[in-house]
Amino acid sequence: MKFSEVLEALRNGERLVNGSLSVKGGYIVRQIPQIVPQEVVPKMTSLPDSAKEVAKYGPIEYRDQVLLVYWDNELGRSVATSYIPTWYDIFREDWTIA
Repeated sequence: MKFSEVLEALRNGERLVNGSLSVKGGYIVRQIPQIVPQEVVPKMTSLPDSAKEVAKYGPIEYRDQVLLVYWDNELGRSVATSYIPTWYDIFREDWTIA
């Protein structure tokens, strides 16, 4: 699968892997766009208190984020972090739906 097809699959909610990600037990997925209501922002544990002041302006809208999810043996748990493709990733043709 080419990267243009990867983008469409991400939009459709698919998990995707390539040769190097599958070796690590990882995959990429698009985070579901979400609007966090203004009254919920102060309760969010994923934001530091210093960032919660944005709630005074209204809700927070999450969008257009792709996550790399993988198992970390040292931590003994899954990790989700931001994924930004390299040129190598973009030109790979071994992407598949996980």
